[in-house]
Amino acid sequence: MRVRLLQGSAILGVLVLAACSGATAGSAADEAALRGMGAKYAAAFNASDTAALAAMVTDDYEVVGADGTEVKGKAAFEEAEKKSAAQRTGLGLKLDVKTTYVKWMGADHAALGGTWTMAGVPPGMGGDRGAWSGVASKGSDAVWRLATGLVAQYVAPVAPAPAPTPKATPKATPKPAPKGKGKGK
Repeated sequence: MRVRLLQGSAILGVLVLAACSGATAGSAADEAALRGMGAKYAAAFNASDTAALAAMVTDDYEVVGADGTEVKGKAAFEEAEKKSAAQRTGLGLKLDVKTTYVKWMGADHAALGGTWTMAGVPPGMGGDRGAWSGVASKGSDAVWRLATGLVAQYVAPVAPAPAPTPKATPKATPKPAPKGKGKGK
């Protein structure tokens, strides 16, 4: 019994040491690479470089768009980006992406997210800012790529309805006295 208790304690100790050894987080260089993905994505988007955009996602990339459209795989992602690039040709849009956070899920996986802005959006085309998030994984080639992504457009809250104005109550007007029943008669 004592041997089992010591073995259990030893195994628990090894697990604790492994968890504390930094195996659950990437290096400073990894974090810099992850934080740089937003600017890299924006540069490729602004240049309509769909091949560079596709190089930033995993082979099994998956996303569900705000309209419910599913994109599964690198090839489907690249095709969707080609359509998007064709639709924005000549509009002069300029994307800027900031990474606000990196949350480690292991040495080779991280959740990250931040904000985006789009300059030059014509009226009625859509929003010019929003937020994004995704999960990135580090490949066997040591390159970080997005495995999933979510982009949301900022929508201003609906203004509250104005408070109802109180109805004015009409002032009571005195009724005239009936004829023949007045004073002095």
